[in-house]
Amino acid sequence: MRRAWVGEGPGLAGIVRVFGIELHVDPLVVVFAVLYALAGSFWQWAFVFASLVVHEGSHAMAAAGFGHAVARISITPIGAVASLEGEIHSRPEAEAAVAMAGPMTSLILAALGYLLLLYGNADRDKVEFFVGANIALAIFNLIPAFPLDGGRVLRALMAEELGVASATHKAIALSRVIGIAITILGVAGFAARYFNLLVPALGLFIWIAAGRESESAAYAGLKSVMGKRASLRERGALPARLLAAAPDMVARDLLRKVTSSDFTIVSVIGAEGREIGRLSELELLEGISLLGPNAAVCEVLAGRKD
Repeated sequence: MRRAWVGEGPGLAGIVRVFGIELHVDPLVVVFAVLYALAGSFWQWAFVFASLVVHEGSHAMAAAGFGHAVARISITPIGAVASLEGEIHSRPEAEAAVAMAGPMTSLILAALGYLLLLYGNADRDKVEFFVGANIALAIFNLIPAFPLDGGRVLRALMAEELGVASATHKAIALSRVIGIAITILGVAGFAARYFNLLVPALGLFIWIAAGRESESAAYAGLKSVMGKRASLRERGALPARLLAAAPDMVARDLLRKVTSSDFTIVSVIGAEGREIGRLSELELLEGISLLGPNAAVCEVLAGRKD
């Protein structure tokens, strides 16, 4: 799930709205539909496309349940992407639940298809394809790599202990390893005629997507702190935790240790083992904005006192 962004682009953006949600339809959807129809594979594409749309729709519904409105839904030839308002990764429990909604929905669709096989009279080949497609969609999305659902669940689980920024960096590193591994395995399998080119292409896709995610990773901690500032204003109180830090610690590294669930108070401990001052995570963020991310914690503390 990405933060909502509204702008001009190809398709029907800004023209079609459903229940207040901007609907962006890529013109390639029609092109792909025609091509698959001419190739005699229209129903296979339609089944996979519909499954992807429902999969993504479940993310949007789960996010709405956590108070994140859907600003835009983009429909492409390979599925749909919902753009949400707010930074859902600042709430690990919400990000994990929203991410898991997709694979669980795909498994439910597969189960419904299996029941239809057992008790219905539908075309067996088409239903079996539908069941297999949704099982494959669920399993693939559970791979712990960005931008897949499994990667977002992994970040959410690590964010509770490491903070959003550190968890994002570690999840990105694992995503790149997985992307390389799938690509190498896919190329070897293609050479041995076990796989087609789709497997290495998926590995390359994961590698590229992880790189894109890394571009915003540097701001993940900042977004998390800003989100808690808004929550503090709205709720009036938040759970807090105390974190001890050395005066010479780099502020950027300290920010990465800020967790998403609690409001962090930093106790700066001097060489004698005594506390020389305290910083809230909001004051740490303000210090970084004034002095830069490489400033020492003692400099941020001194700047606050001034």
